[in-house]
Amino acid sequence: MPKADLKENMFHDLSENVVRYILNEIPPYVGLVVLETDQDGMLLRWMGPWERYFERLPEKGKLLDDQAPFIFGMLPPLINPMIISHVRVKEQVYAEVHIMMDENERIWVFIIDQSRQVEIIHPIVQLFNQERLSIRQDKKHSTAKGTLSALYLLDYLSFEKVADGFNLLGIAPDWFHNISKQFVMKGKLIELYETFPYLEVFDIEANEVWKAEKDGKTVSGIWEETIKKTDRIYLHALALRHEQRNYLLIKPVSQENDQNKSFIQKAREQRLTLDQLASAEKKLKQLLGFKDQFVSIISHDLRSPIGAVISLADILIRDASVNGSLSSSQTELLMDIKNEMIRLLDYNDKLYQWSNLELGNFKIQKKQIRPIDLFQYVEKMQWNKLHAKKIQLLFEGDNKLLIEADETLLGQALNNLVGNSVKFTPEGGSISIEFYADKLNKYIQVKDTGLGMDKETSSRLFSGFTRKSTMGTFGEKGTGLGLGIVKKIVDAHDFQIDVQSEQGKGTNFIIKM
Repeated sequence: MPKADLKENMFHDLSENVVRYILNEIPPYVGLVVLETDQDGMLLRWMGPWERYFERLPEKGKLLDDQAPFIFGMLPPLINPMIISHVRVKEQVYAEVHIMMDENERIWVFIIDQSRQVEIIHPIVQLFNQERLSIRQDKKHSTAKGTLSALYLLDYLSFEKVADGFNLLGIAPDWFHNISKQFVMKGKLIELYETFPYLEVFDIEANEVWKAEKDGKTVSGIWEETIKKTDRIYLHALALRHEQRNYLLIKPVSQENDQNKSFIQKAREQRLTLDQLASAEKKLKQLLGFKDQFVSIISHDLRSPIGAVISLADILIRDASVNGSLSSSQTELLMDIKNEMIRLLDYNDKLYQWSNLELGNFKIQKKQIRPIDLFQYVEKMQWNKLHAKKIQLLFEGDNKLLIEADETLLGQALNNLVGNSVKFTPEGGSISIEFYADKLNKYIQVKDTGLGMDKETSSRLFSGFTRKSTMGTFGEKGTGLGLGIVKKIVDAHDFQIDVQSEQGKGTNFIIKM
């Protein structure tokens, strides 16, 4: 039935999405059968010439894969849509099967006759018949191997499959010489999969035929080879078993057949899409690299002017003559300027660290570190903030424990974790850094008595920079960038980090080494 008649006839009551899929995705073959099932695979209805693919009339209300063994285990589809080519549904009948699930969770199975593609075997069958006749007449005539040797006249590249490779039968046709390929040899045998890497994909299907007890055949999909750098040729292969001998035949796809034109066009579109994706990926990597370099340069250069503003504000605040001439609101404004610039410098430093981690501008230099050295570094870095909020920083655990890591990077990670805890711990609270080990691993735990957080917030803590700002207990602004840096440092060491938190009951960060 022509495609134009589908919607007007048998598919007049189907949903728009299903009809669109049929019109746009189903190849123009004869013998289209459409089956609808529920999400459990129970057949609801069917349309089309069922007798091509089924031994008996499909029954509604029964599982479809019980009635169509060739799709057993495929419902519901693992991907949507799922397409399987060259499915043998009956003797001498091959089909392409499309399985899709619509917006109502109904499963649609489209079966299309693909037997015409297997017709490339017909000239071979004819030659075999002639060969058998000649053998009966005179046993001194050539063997089937001799017959296959002449298939280059039909543009076939012919091989016999043996245990460890392939033997070329006859000579290679002209098209093979045009693609500038040389056979890769292993002794006297050909390593065919080195010559045509695509055939490794086809190997599983081919081996099913070659290992069978009876005669059979199967056809590969279409792949592309380059001719003279710019032109392309499209090939497909046939794996054949005949009279206990195994063969592999390769032939160009003829563009004279409308069906093959459709296959070639799909192959071209797929190649174009892959080329475009590769190009886009390359440009994206370049842009991301430029972005990280830009952030690194700008954040580095901003350190000096920001630091200068902080120093100037600090001088003005400490200068008694200046203080005496300022009103209380002006003094408060000057303090706000200093505090905001300190926050900006902290944020700028984190951006600088982040960009350099992204660029890979660091090298892990591991050494044995004493826990007390890490603790004292963090205590020194956080002293002013801890003192301002009257928060205790406590050392706990085994000081004799030695940790193998990059001291600078791990110190920065712990500093960021404690800084985060300071931000969200109320005045008078406490933060502990505990170092301990079990039989398998070593651990560092940063635990606070702060505000805590809900599960949704904790689940996305280490996802990197976020635009959402979170206010600390003294109005401090947080972006999550510092925790993103922690995650990168932990990953660079091949450590693991986890967070345990509950609103109102504090937060516990655990680094597992």
